[in-house]
Amino acid sequence: MNHLQAAPIRREPLLTSAVIRVTFLNFLFFSAYLLFFPTLPFFIEGLGGAKSEIGLLIGISSLASLLVRPFVGYAVDTVGRRPVMLAGLGLFVLNALLYNLVQSVAMILPLRLLTGASMAIFVTAASATIADVAAPSRRGEVMSYYGLANSLAFAVGPALGGFIIHAGWLERFDDALTSRLTWLSGAETPDLHFTSLFLFAAAVGVLGVFIAAAGTETRPADGGPARSLSFSHLFSRAGVFPACINFATSFVFASMVTFTPLFARDNGLQNAGALFIVYAAMVIVMRLSLGRFMDRYPRAWFIVPGIAALALSMVTMATAHNVPQMFVGAGLYGVGAGTFQPAMMAHLVDHTEPSERGRALSTFTLGNDLGLSVGALMLGVLVDQAGYRPAFVVAAAIAASGAVLFFISTQRAHSWRTAEAAVRP
Repeated sequence: MNHLQAAPIRREPLLTSAVIRVTFLNFLFFSAYLLFFPTLPFFIEGLGGAKSEIGLLIGISSLASLLVRPFVGYAVDTVGRRPVMLAGLGLFVLNALLYNLVQSVAMILPLRLLTGASMAIFVTAASATIADVAAPSRRGEVMSYYGLANSLAFAVGPALGGFIIHAGWLERFDDALTSRLTWLSGAETPDLHFTSLFLFAAAVGVLGVFIAAAGTETRPADGGPARSLSFSHLFSRAGVFPACINFATSFVFASMVTFTPLFARDNGLQNAGALFIVYAAMVIVMRLSLGRFMDRYPRAWFIVPGIAALALSMVTMATAHNVPQMFVGAGLYGVGAGTFQPAMMAHLVDHTEPSERGRALSTFTLGNDLGLSVGALMLGVLVDQAGYRPAFVVAAAIAASGAVLFFISTQRAHSWRTAEAAVRP
């Protein structure tokens, strides 16, 4: 009898205090950020904005993200994760308060740019932080659970935003403020309670500031030599291809957050926040069920089907003629997002050095910024000219092209590695 037994393999910890802190912080930020998604189209419409203007103003925030994110990535790798994160949260609080000054559609433009900048600053710093504190052997699982914060935020933020602006009991509170301070935005939208919405968003942002301030810096001490602020040091080559895939899928996101609330209202669903609850529920199901497998199987097994589900969600929306069909479309969107996003992010981190994570994640999310900005603007023009359904079909086609591009690229990379191995002595 063999009394010698192999020592048990000890797995690295999954949910450390640092992981929990930044994940909860991510939830808070996105809950506040997403308060605006199903509500701002009505705010703009109430101020006299056209459909194309709604698309422009929703998408313009991503243009601001696109412009500042390279510099944010550089700052995250040189200054540190924590101070950059605090800056993003502070800017968001200021931005939410300034929305109360809006009296016309034109005044929304600079604030949407500020919204995009705050989002880019926070997300880049938080993404680098979670990559720092995640155990390498459980990175895919951590990224999946980290993404649950976004999913829960999608369930809470849009639904809560819709509830706040329609809550009759807030009418007295809004009236008390706007009657004394006539420059508040509530004076322009008397039937919807946007003053309460903007103040609530700012309060959540302040809570996030305190939580982030209580954390510690996670930037690796051996980050390498300091880099000068040059064009080559603002971007990461490793993040370019993933950014292209992100760009294609972001057309679906642009369609969902910009025009689905208005489409849902016109087809019998007054509060589109319910669609985001269905979406978030499916994301949670996918990430809880698939998270444990993302480190055991190739990332492509999750990325390609995930993008396919995103495209199918838009086809479903384009053919929806009742509320249940819209819920199916939202559910498919959740399946796709819950599968694609954590796998793609883990794929990028797998191929990036720790000292370059800030710039790599910044470059990666540039694709999302550009896709949301271009998508919202292009689809807004299409909605004005042809209606919602053709716009949804276009979004589906562009997302599907991303799946094809990723599949072809991975197949070529596999063939190249196989051929290289065959010629080795």
